[in-house]
Amino acid sequence: MLPKIGIFDSYSLMLLLGLASVFGIVEFLGHKKKLNRLLLSFVEIGGAIAVAFGLLGALLTQNLYDLIEKGSAYTWTWAMTFYGGLLFGVPAFLLFYFFCIRKKFGPCMESFILILAPVSIASAQGFGRIGCFLAGCCYGRQTTSWIGVSFPGVEGKVIPTNLLEAIFLLLLAIGLLALALSKWAKWCFPVYLFSYSIWRFVIEFFRGDHRGNFIPGISPSQFWSIVMFLIGIGYVAYLLWKRRKANTEKAS
Repeated sequence: MLPKIGIFDSYSLMLLLGLASVFGIVEFLGHKKKLNRLLLSFVEIGGAIAVAFGLLGALLTQNLYDLIEKGSAYTWTWAMTFYGGLLFGVPAFLLFYFFCIRKKFGPCMESFILILAPVSIASAQGFGRIGCFLAGCCYGRQTTSWIGVSFPGVEGKVIPTNLLEAIFLLLLAIGLLALALSKWAKWCFPVYLFSYSIWRFVIEFFRGDHRGNFIPGISPSQFWSIVMFLIGIGYVAYLLWKRRKANTEKAS
């Protein structure tokens, strides 16, 4: 592992690179969609607020899992969970969006946000998972196969689930970016929801680091993966209903 890159903490550096990729995606897609500079600045401010609340949520949620499981033996941890980041970051952005962006620029921005968010989240999390690999956390179960990697403080070799997820997420981000530039851009949001929820649910079976348990039989991340998948189904149903309604109105 490589916990330090020069004088920098490798995990923090990867988080910063992930954040930089998000701003790059905002600028790129904003230019392609011909959005004005002021609007993009508001989106970037909202994104920065979402990241700040997301990091806080990732910490608090993991600590909540530990508190539920350990009770009086609980001690504070600086470990984080991705879904906790979503639970805090998304509402923070939505509040900023409705009170600042939508109020100033109108509801036409909603489609752009639903295209931008999946690409940005996948990219940022992909870099974050690289940080996990370098830091030696979020590793998988022990294995004797060729894919095994040695992690500090872990006996034997383990499946590098963090690196596998980083590869998956960065490829997903590239695919979503291509989709965002096509006529099928509106499907970016459900494609992300389905792709990541299925991936995360499956990869959890290969994780070797314990991160709490509040629902018997599944990990906390598998629970939220199910929720994400159901949201995807609901959104697809909404898109199909919306298209059917438009076709009916056009026919009449």
